[in-house]
Amino acid sequence: MDDVIPTIYTEMATDGENQSAELLDYYTRCDQTERTVINEVCMYLCGWSFETILEKCGIQLDEAGNIKEQ
Repeated sequence: MDDVIPTIYTEMATDGENQSAELLDYYTRCDQTERTVINEVCMYLCGWSFETILEKCGIQLDEAGNIKEQ
């Protein structure tokens, strides 16, 4: 049971693909319930919600959940 998060970390660290754009696209198409799940999973993994991670990357969402143009 204690191996779940370490296994996720290992798999992420050894996966040569960067699917950031696909993840962001997926998130913007989610409804609020799905976004809540994604945010909570991210908080378990790293202590930050996905939306906070987006902000740290300089990505802002508007009220409708679409990416704000910079």
